[in-house]
Amino acid sequence: MKRPIIFFIISFYLLIILPQPVHGAWFEPLKIHVIDVGQADCILVQSPNGKTMLVDSGDEKDGEEIIRYLQKEGVKKIDVLVATHPHHDHIGSMAAVIRAFPVTKIYMPNLPYDTDYYHELFRAINEKNIPVERAKAGVNFRLGFSVKVDMLGPKSSYYRYINDYSAVIKITHGKNSFLLMADAGIDAEKELIQSKKKLRADVIKIGHHGANTGTTEAFLKSVHAKTAIISVGKNNPYHFPSKRVLHRLMNQGMTVYRTDQLGAVIAISDGKTITFKTNGFR
Repeated sequence: MKRPIIFFIISFYLLIILPQPVHGAWFEPLKIHVIDVGQADCILVQSPNGKTMLVDSGDEKDGEEIIRYLQKEGVKKIDVLVATHPHHDHIGSMAAVIRAFPVTKIYMPNLPYDTDYYHELFRAINEKNIPVERAKAGVNFRLGFSVKVDMLGPKSSYYRYINDYSAVIKITHGKNSFLLMADAGIDAEKELIQSKKKLRADVIKIGHHGANTGTTEAFLKSVHAKTAIISVGKNNPYHFPSKRVLHRLMNQGMTVYRTDQLGAVIAISDGKTITFKTNGFR
């Protein structure tokens, strides 16, 4: 009778100390929603184990729509909230989102900005007593076991243009990777190329709504993505995305998804392949 008992003890011990295959790392999907908020940005990241990250929160008119979208997707809380930079089309409804959902942590660049939207955001942060950490190159964390998040920018403490302070985020799930550029422009792109960081990604969310302030040919070659997603408003007064940017994307042979044409664009990763779906027009 002793041998079965010893065998059981040894088997149990090995089960604990040896690394076990994690089903969620490959078979449960990562979903990245580029939500259609018109001429603004809002991206929902849902990891396989239910962790959520929200990157930006549209402009001041988008609060109700964003909250409805998150509720529809089953979001109960936001584990990580990123304000990529303080322009109103990225933080305009962030206070409303904070008041609608529990938020564990916020990342934002060190860039005070004297606008009503910025002050309202900090009022909401203080009301909820949410810890704020600096968004900068070198920050990294896991969004659950199988999803790695790296901030590649901003690298410097000073830029000529506010857009270049944008938090640039790379998300890796298994063999798949996604690069979220916020509004980062040419100077930030040059800095990223010179940093020798691994910029390669399968999907890139194009910077600054497809404006010709960035998305240079050199940067696209460094990223080597197959798919581009552009968050942009239909018939916007800036005529974004720029024809020059679209031409560069075409020259790279990239598939382009635009929220002004397709509504929300959802990238779904199983760790090996990526599929896309859209939810139609606004």
